[in-house]
Amino acid sequence: MLARLEQAIGEIHDSESFRRYLAVQSRFHTYSWRNVALILSQRPDATHVAGYQAWLRLHRFVKRGETGIKIIVPMRKKGTTEDREEELRLFFGTGTVFDVSQTEGEPLPEVAVPLLEGEDGGPLFDQLLDFAQREGVHVALSRGELPEHAAGAYWPDERRIRLGVAPMRQLTKTLAHELAHHVHQTVLGEESAERAEQETVAESVAYVVCQHFGLETGERSFPYVAIWAQDRAGLQAALGTIQRVSTTLIGAIERNTSTAAPEERAAIVETPSPVPTSQN
Repeated sequence: MLARLEQAIGEIHDSESFRRYLAVQSRFHTYSWRNVALILSQRPDATHVAGYQAWLRLHRFVKRGETGIKIIVPMRKKGTTEDREEELRLFFGTGTVFDVSQTEGEPLPEVAVPLLEGEDGGPLFDQLLDFAQREGVHVALSRGELPEHAAGAYWPDERRIRLGVAPMRQLTKTLAHELAHHVHQTVLGEESAERAEQETVAESVAYVVCQHFGLETGERSFPYVAIWAQDRAGLQAALGTIQRVSTTLIGAIERNTSTAAPEERAAIVETPSPVPTSQN
């Protein structure tokens, strides 16, 4: 299963459409948390932002009448020291960016990550729920806690999982993904600080676990992992972790046992957290 996962994602990496996707993604700047806060305060639904000229280079044009999003940008100005030597002085000013929804023109290349359809997966879903209960992880359908477009989320401090409403096959895959975060982070204590590695591991484990129990999820898992592990090296570096987490989760399900100590299986307090540690 790991070999099939690696081969399928490698084929996506090799595709011309994926190369175009990466080329466009590289044009978008990584903003500081202060600027992210500024962007979201002005346009909470923003997804991809760039300056006016950057959009032109992507063959998209800002729509007439659109109001730009103000951010803080570093600026440099030549000056002189007391010894009359030239120096570059750094200061901060205001810049303007626009969200993709404020532009029109050529569509941005995307990697489709489809929602899984179908009602398969019910027995595995029940087994995953049983495992979560033994671990003291409370699972329920979302009551508005999930970020937009997220299928599920895991709060490790509260041992709480929320799932978005979806067909059974998608629900089962999402629950496997969030429980993979639990095993990786809480049980094995191997969680990486890098979200790309977190998501690569969790979705790969979800694929392996579902496939082991006869549920096919590759059409969603392969492009999802390809996006987060944007080169072969990233995936190959995570394969050992994926195998350990998969083995732990599959073994606990098949043995109908818990990985947690009894005192760790306390009831979960139903207090929403503002931001989940991980989401899918």
